[in-house]
Formats: sequence, structure tokens, C-alpha cells
Amino acid sequence: MERHLSLIKTDYQEMEKRVFPRFPFGFMIFREETLNDGNSKMVFEVKDISLTGMQLSFRDGVHNYTEGLTIRGNLQWRGSTVSVSGKVQWIREGRIGLSFDSSISFEEKMRSFLSFDNIVSHIKPLHKNEMTLDLPNNLKYWLKADGVLEIFVWEHTSSGISRFQILMMEHFIEWEEGVGIRTGRIMTQRDLDTPLSQEDEFVFQIDEGALQDKIDLALGVARKIQEDHLPNEAREFIVYKLGG
Repeated sequence: MERHLSLIKTDYQEMEKRVFPRFPFGFMIFREETLNDGNSKMVFEVKDISLTGMQLSFRDGVHNYTEGLTIRGNLQWRGSTVSVSGKVQWIREGRIGLSFDSSISFEEKMRSFLSFDNIVSHIKPLHKNEMTLDLPNNLKYWLKADGVLEIFVWEHTSSGISRFQILMMEHFIEWEEGVGIRTGRIMTQRDLDTPLSQEDEFVFQIDEGALQDKIDLALGVARKIQEDHLPNEAREFIVYKLGG
């Protein structure tokens, strides 16, 4: 099962750490348009994205980026392309946080790029993947749309869904039997790769109460998932628990 640890719990907020499996390949990339000071155009994998910014990962090459630098390039996702300009907000452990320079026309393009229909069209059912993946115990279904959406559905040792988590852009939505619905925000994400496994560690800020706008986002995607990606029984269960 996924590992979790409550880090901070006060009258104002709760932070939790979770570790989830990580698929080794991603198809959403950001391709730099201009040369950086290292005299080479960088290509990044997009690890996380929202309407206001994205987290980029680089594994090869050298860069000389600094906080506050503006980067321009193309965001590419299996045939879809959006021109992006953004400012470097932070750099750590092979990752860069970029905030978008927004305009009304850019926001419209990003809303189309990150629409429910476009997200669902890019979903991969990783529980059906032909690669030999070392899945956690009791992880029944695992769906992923690069950098935008990830759904984990867990089952009891006997049978039946025990809990599910939906990571959508910067949002976290979870249902657990006996606990109900909780929502939150993804604060940090980092690799925990070992010779035997590939995992991501997330830190979430848990909302004081489940926020309906985040539940509605998850519900909008769940309703559109196709049966060849997730059996109707499981999809209907998720929709029901989300209040649909």
C-alpha cells in the first residue's frame, strides 16, 4: 500500500507526506526556444502543471538557470503545442519551478490544453501496461495523464475498493472507507528512486474541510474515463463517492 505520514497537525492546517509509485516515462515535454548560457537548448519533462505554472525535470545536460530568469519555449503533449513564457521561481534537485507569464489569450489556450476532454484523451491505464512494473500491494487501478492527472485505486485484501486518490494539477482529492472525502494541495514532489523501485514523495497541505471546487474537478474527469481504461463498476463507484 502507499506509505503516508502525518507531518504537522494544528488548528489551522494539516500536512501529510505520501509515497506513490512513479511511471518512468512521460510524454509531456517543454522544449526551450532560445539558447541558455550553457549554449544548448534544454528539453524538460513536465512533472506537474496547472493554469499558472509547471514543475520541470531535467536529467541530462547542464544548465545555468537562476531564479527570476525568463524562459520561453513550447509545451508539447502528443500533438498539442502551446507557446509558453515563464519565470523561474525555484531550482532544486534537478527540478525547476516555472510561473507562467499570463494573458487572456494564453489563459484561454491553457484552459483548452488542460480541458477535461484533452486530459482524458491522454490517460494511460498503467495497471494494464506491458512493462514489468513493481506495483504496490492492493493497488488495483493506476491511471495517468502526464503531468496533469494521476488516479490510484486501492482494494481490500479480500475484495472491494478501500480508497482512491486523485492528483489533478496541483490538487489532491482522496476518499477512504471510514474517513470519507478529503481535499488538499500538492506542496512539494521529489524522486525517491532506488535500484529496486521508482517512487515519488509528495507533501500535501490538507484542507480544513473538503472543498467542493476540487471535488468537482475530479468528478468532471472521472465521468469521462472510458471503460477500456477503468471498468464501469470502479468508475461509477468513484463518481458516487465524489457525490456525482
